[in-house]
Amino acid sequence: MTVLFWALSVIIVFAILLAAQMRMIISMALRRALAAKFGGGPNDVEYRAAILSLGRAPAATEAEKHLEAEYPRPVGQLKLARRVSLGGPLALLIVVAIGRFWLGAF
Repeated sequence: MTVLFWALSVIIVFAILLAAQMRMIISMALRRALAAKFGGGPNDVEYRAAILSLGRAPAATEAEKHLEAEYPRPVGQLKLARRVSLGGPLALLIVVAIGRFWLGAF
């Protein structure tokens, strides 16, 4: 059981780190796509705001509408990475609590 605990812990930590990497890379690629379409630099505030609010509410700006129409798969992957980034630490906490109090792993 201890091996299962450590294996599950490593998998969850890997998923959290992978989700963080996905969020950074996809965000950068989508910001570059916005800069190529609308001009300006990929670090402009409106492009960062569009990526931040993307998928959380209905598209309000032209940039968000463009991304949802032209890049649905990266937007979906960004949503998945956000869910893993939020749920992963909770899952890790639960696994550590189970390992500590039920399995006596450490």
